[in-house]
Amino acid sequence: MRLKTYLSFRPTWTKVADALFALKVPTSEYNVDPKVRTNIFLQSWQTYKNKSQIPRLKTLIDTAKKYGLRIEGIAFSRDILRSMPIWYHKEAHPQICSMNTTRASICLQRKHGIRTVGDALDLANKCQGPDHQAISTCPGEGCEDIRARYNCKHPNGCINQARKLLDMLPPKWDPRSELPEDYEQKPTANGNDSEEKVIPFDRRVTTSGTLAEIFRIFTDENVQPSNQVPLLRQTIDEPRMITVATDGSCEHNGEENARAGAGIFITNWCSKNKSLKLPRYLPQSNQTGELVAAKVA
Repeated sequence: MRLKTYLSFRPTWTKVADALFALKVPTSEYNVDPKVRTNIFLQSWQTYKNKSQIPRLKTLIDTAKKYGLRIEGIAFSRDILRSMPIWYHKEAHPQICSMNTTRASICLQRKHGIRTVGDALDLANKCQGPDHQAISTCPGEGCEDIRARYNCKHPNGCINQARKLLDMLPPKWDPRSELPEDYEQKPTANGNDSEEKVIPFDRRVTTSGTLAEIFRIFTDENVQPSNQVPLLRQTIDEPRMITVATDGSCEHNGEENARAGAGIFITNWCSKNKSLKLPRYLPQSNQTGELVAAKVA
């Protein structure tokens, strides 16, 4: 199928993106445990780039490179962040690669079955009660449950390792961060909008759905997306009510020598209290003085 054929239809392109997760990659350039290999577009390891590479995979990789496929977005939903693989996380600090083969990480992989960021987060939050002790023999309920369920002899060490792995994630990819989805509001239509067929503008920047939604094509390799959480929360000061008295006056009202003025009063000794004369080009009357006072106020 030509790329331009399925680029014209977003649902079809989504199917192609979903197909990235169905590929079984038997060999790799690095000594990566097959159990933690998920997807080369989501993780930092690479497949062999020689004649032994699977033809279908090679075609996919070459096409992705040609059309600038990469992960890109302003912000992502917490569900997407939790679905990302924790091992060799594509957007994590490079140091995370050296943490994948430690004794604690191997226990997380083999005994606990940790595969995703969400798995690591659930384990990291497992023991936070007052009965938890930061020792291998912690008698707390959470650690006892981990020992019984996963046959793990050092639950505290595995919990700490899960937290260290999460600490390697930049704020934009860390589900523990405050994310735009925490305060973004879905647009609501007014009563008259439905009658006039008005579609309210959706200001939300969070990409939601599945991992297939985070891929973009035709990206600019010279512009690297930020891994910081966008600061979109609006801080609105509480409105403060003040009472302003206004009035107009006029000497010799209705006569040729009439002179009008305007007055503004807020409170005693307030610097914004004003009294002023109306310029000659305005009609000289108390009504005009009242209008000018309201305008200046």
